[in-house]
Amino acid sequence: MRQFDLYENPVSAMREAVPLVVVLSSHHATGLTEAIVAPVLRGRTLPVSAFEIPLNRDEDILLISMTGMTAVRETDLRHRVGSAIAYEDAIRRALDRLFTGF
Repeated sequence: MRQFDLYENPVSAMREAVPLVVVLSSHHATGLTEAIVAPVLRGRTLPVSAFEIPLNRDEDILLISMTGMTAVRETDLRHRVGSAIAYEDAIRRALDRLFTGF
């Protein structure tokens, strides 16, 4: 599991609205049993704040929501479906804004 990997949402009941999660924790942080992830939302195409990043995937426009971050057991992230590494700068900027205000 690497930082910015995309996984199918491990909570099947939420997959219609939140089909994916993106791993935010560093793959260099060893010994952890949980990963910090952000939900990837379906249903809106425009961000409503600086904490949402548009993600183009399979002709869908989804939104990575930084304010929806949560921890999940790494063992629950079973189905890797891609990577959001191309969005690394935007994700890091949104995290900086969220945690530092800048």
